[in-house]
Amino acid sequence: MNIEFQGLANLGNALLLMLLGMVGIFVVMVVLLVVIVLLNKSTSEKKKDDSSDDNPQ
Repeated sequence: MNIEFQGLANLGNALLLMLLGMVGIFVVMVVLLVVIVLLNKSTSEKKKDDSSDDNPQ
C-alpha cells in the first residue's frame, strides 16, 4: 500500500476558495446595507422646520 499525504498540494486551492467565500459574504452584506439605507430614506417622514406651528403661543 502506497499512501501519500497531499494536503499541502491543495492548500492554495483551499485558500482561494475560502477567499472567494469571504468576499462573497462581504459583498452580500454591503448590498443589504445599501438596500436598508435606501428603504430608510424613502420611507422616512419629512421633518418640518417651522416649530411655531407645533407650539402656538
